[in-house]
Amino acid sequence: MSESLAPGAVVRRVALRHGVHPNQLHAWRRALSSVGVAGKLTGPPAFVPVATLSDAASGVAGSAVEIEIAGAVVRVAPGVDIDLLSAVLRAVRST
Repeated sequence: MSESLAPGAVVRRVALRHGVHPNQLHAWRRALSSVGVAGKLTGPPAFVPVATLSDAASGVAGSAVEIEIAGAVVRVAPGVDIDLLSAVLRAVRST
């Protein structure tokens, strides 16, 4: 993420280099600036590895995403309500 904030960086190129859709990176950058979390970070924002679970391993139809944050694991099924997911992640981070 910090790479996309560097002067002269082309967000699309940075996103594609990391296997992220450019629109997603733009959304993350907006969220980072609008929430004002930049001052709360202990270091520059960065990409972290994300792995999807296979259908058999996750027990859900389609691919699921497993998010490790603040020592907890949050498994996200396809089609989850983004507002609900945001609330859960905020709650996990605050603990």
